[in-house]
Amino acid sequence: MDHPEPLPAPVPPNRARRIAAIAAGLAVLVGAVLLLRTPPEEDAGPTTPPVPPPQTAVKQFAADGVVVPTPGGKPEPPSLISISAGPQRLKVRWLSDQTKTTAGYDVRWGRMGTMEYSRLVALPSIQLDGLDNNTAYDIEVRAVDSYGQRSAPTKATGTPQETTDDPPWSFNDRFTSRVVPDPAKWQLASSNGCGKATSGEGEDGRRLVISAKCGTDPVALRARPLFTLRDTPVNGEYGRFVVETDHVGLGGILTLDLVPGPADLIGGPTADKLAPNPSGSAADDPALPPGAIRVWIAAQGDSTTDVGVLVAPGTPRNARGSAVGSTMPPEIGVSVRWEVVFTEAGIQVLQNGSLVGAANVLPAWREATALVGFVGARGSTYAAVSLVGFIGAPTTVPTLVVPPPVDAGRVVVPPEATLITSATGTRLSGNKGAQVRAVLVPQNRPGDATADTFSIEVGGAIFPARPAVPGQPMSRGVRYPIVADVPPEALVLGDDGKTLPLQVRGPLHRGQAATAVVNVALELTAPDGAVSPAAGSGTDVPLPRPKPALPEPGITFFAAAGNLIQEGANVPRGRMVIEVSTDGFVGQQVAGRLAGTAGVEVRLDGQRIAGIPTIVDGPGVGGRWTIALPNGGLKAGRHTFEVKVLGTDETAIPALAYASFQLAD
Repeated sequence: MDHPEPLPAPVPPNRARRIAAIAAGLAVLVGAVLLLRTPPEEDAGPTTPPVPPPQTAVKQFAADGVVVPTPGGKPEPPSLISISAGPQRLKVRWLSDQTKTTAGYDVRWGRMGTMEYSRLVALPSIQLDGLDNNTAYDIEVRAVDSYGQRSAPTKATGTPQETTDDPPWSFNDRFTSRVVPDPAKWQLASSNGCGKATSGEGEDGRRLVISAKCGTDPVALRARPLFTLRDTPVNGEYGRFVVETDHVGLGGILTLDLVPGPADLIGGPTADKLAPNPSGSAADDPALPPGAIRVWIAAQGDSTTDVGVLVAPGTPRNARGSAVGSTMPPEIGVSVRWEVVFTEAGIQVLQNGSLVGAANVLPAWREATALVGFVGARGSTYAAVSLVGFIGAPTTVPTLVVPPPVDAGRVVVPPEATLITSATGTRLSGNKGAQVRAVLVPQNRPGDATADTFSIEVGGAIFPARPAVPGQPMSRGVRYPIVADVPPEALVLGDDGKTLPLQVRGPLHRGQAATAVVNVALELTAPDGAVSPAAGSGTDVPLPRPKPALPEPGITFFAAAGNLIQEGANVPRGRMVIEVSTDGFVGQQVAGRLAGTAGVEVRLDGQRIAGIPTIVDGPGVGGRWTIALPNGGLKAGRHTFEVKVLGTDETAIPALAYASFQLAD
């Protein structure tokens, strides 16, 4: 991928004049602002000084002896815009200029030339969502340099349209119904309710939005219909599991799980163990239930996307493996279609139709629970899902009986604990019983007995629970799904008449924390002839999207001759050069939106030495700047630079970077 790098202002070689020592020569302007006021009256209370507004502007500044770069010519406009139309969206890509002055792009769009929307992006692609189908949109793309200078616009027009080339789905959902997600088709699982599945709004378009603040814990979207393979292959395929989402480009980990049992959350903390398997051989993961197959996808910076296949130990392999091609680099906010294809030779993983992963395994099951898992970057998730679908043998969406809220507590209680539920009260009607699905996280130490059994207390009675996947061992910190069948007479509501109280019961081990209960769901069995009710109001909204972030700064040291100096290393006396650069891709990944920059300030040992504004034609997008300065007047020892990138919007949190060097005697 082409990474645009602005051309830094050159540092003049062999300058005739000596640059005065920076510490001795810097004119340190110290001023005091005196607040003049009349003495307070005797009974007047203390006054609170007003909070200064956030800084949203940077003035051009260079301390004595410091040389800072200045704007040059405007960047060249982008070229060769390509547009791919889809339902309520346009994917727009272009080529960056070849002069290396571009730091990012200013994209504007609207109907009939209005240009009513705009967004700053770091890389040469964008997806425009929430558009009207069969309506022409005008698009303008401008290159932006390190000082906020804009190029002339490159223009194009695109028209969103519905998809007309659908494959023969056995089940699919494009999340365009009045209520998203449709509860008859989907169930969301997350640790202690840290995630939400809702309809998109505004520029998100009519899609499913997964939003969460779950740290490193996953959020899983479970399809209620089972993924079912064909008995005999068609064109060499038994079936496909298809998901279209922008999650990977936002820095998260996407997992596509197929589990031979009624599980809602599986696996353990495996993010640090993910490694691609280009040879086509699946890797063992002891945190997976027997027979489970996990395909994981994760972006590595802005250049590569890794894909791998994990299976439970003991999963049979066939003799044939296959090499795979390279993945496409991640694009922020752009939907990607991922497909898990079950073939006669094993599993294949496709990215937008291209083979990017494979595994030499064949499932021993014909039906499986399909889970789409999301682990967010930086502890937060805000991902859009445009499609989930199955291709294979026919499957059915189970009839929905809307369950009540469940109050299950956070930990397992010992078997001898007093019953907390009652057989008296309002019994839940309109069902033939229920399946209680709970996800536990054991706390047993390695080597401890793991043959614990559990039960579910509900309606004043206790019912045995079993592993959702037979044969799964218990392991500390690994999600352990269990299920229990409950008769209709035990579904007794609590005192509020709305909530179903229940309790997971199981052994406690001396000196150990209780097993955690992280998720509980209730699947009610519909009476004969029942049909799913119409969806409700659909008024739920996503968790707040993270605020747009500024590009992430960094500092590199050079000697006067241009030799690179490692951070913390000794720097010779005389003249030195620092290069300040920003990573707009990292900033844009935080929220899918890049905040505009007002400028950059540089401090040495706490004293401001440089200020570079970046708003010549509008907010900047980051960039690269070279600053020359003398160090002869500094004391020997350690010195620290601070770089602060400031935004034009007062809600943008300044981005900071620090780097130190040693000055020899």
